[in-house]
Amino acid sequence: MSWTTTSNVIDSWVGEGTPTDTDLVQIWIDRSERYLKTKVSDLKTRIDVDEEADLLETTQDVVCNMVHRVLRNPGGLRTSQMTTGPFTEMVTYSGEKPGALYATEEEIALLTFAGNTGRAYTVDMIPTTSRYSPYYGS
Repeated sequence: MSWTTTSNVIDSWVGEGTPTDTDLVQIWIDRSERYLKTKVSDLKTRIDVDEEADLLETTQDVVCNMVHRVLRNPGGLRTSQMTTGPFTEMVTYSGEKPGALYATEEEIALLTFAGNTGRAYTVDMIPTTSRYSPYYGS
């Protein structure tokens, strides 16, 4: 059972070329979620237990981003040139792996630390009374 639905991917699509093949979208959703489980080992447990309220939605966002990257550039081209009549349009895809299935470092960080307050604190390692203190023994 996927956390992300084909509707999540299709409804969040921006621009032209909205995917219509829901079976293909589901294949890429499944691949994306399997990929994320290898990158964030406790992801499934944390979602199942619902430790963090926003983790499921954040995971869906990341999966949508991953699927969008693949479906927007299925050929994995770095640069694409399209000519229509007298007009030529150049499109350059960014990222290290254009068209490949991957999650960015920022996306992995969102899933790793989602909901974790990560509050920092300090511990005073200097005792208030020591033999080096002018108040020692008083």
